Amino acid sequence: MRIHGHGTGFTVMELMVTLAIAAVLLSLAVPSYQAFSNRQRMKAAVGSLQQDLLAARSQAVYLRGMVVACPGNPQGGCSGGNNWSDGWIVFEDQNNDRHYQAEEPLLRRGQGVTGVAVHAPASRSELRFFPDGSTPGSNGSIGFCGRGGPGHARRLIISNIGRIRRDTFPQIDPALCSS
Repeated sequence: MRIHGHGTGFTVMELMVTLAIAAVLLSLAVPSYQAFSNRQRMKAAVGSLQQDLLAARSQAVYLRGMVVACPGNPQGGCSGGNNWSDGWIVFEDQNNDRHYQAEEPLLRRGQGVTGVAVHAPASRSELRFFPDGSTPGSNGSIGFCGRGGPGHARRLIISNIGRIRRDTFPQIDPALCSS
């Protein structure tokens, strides 16, 4: 009995059809993956800052002192601005001056998230938590906007009693979404 060696490979036509189908499926999957990736990036940014703010409030109550969360880093302290995109710090403000000094305990350090712009109103360069867990002044919010645009923007709303909640933020300034 003779066994012939042909018939075990692919023809050029079969290979072309397979590549065409793969290209169509890939072209449908890439936009979905990008949208999924944008949503996950947004969730990570909002969740990270919310957890650090909740920890700041808890630490203020536990330590019976003032705790500050602000945009900045441990080396430079609070930036004094309202852009939280590059990261933030949470520290026990032992001398109540709202500025981080190296001798004050650093409680948390948040990393910025690529592709998500994080901004507070210009009047809120930091958030202070009092020993009872409250934040002075009026309610505040921190907006998050990414590549999905204003329709997918989110915000954290901080009440003056210290409650922190998430919400959508479609009315965010579209110029903040160019990150």
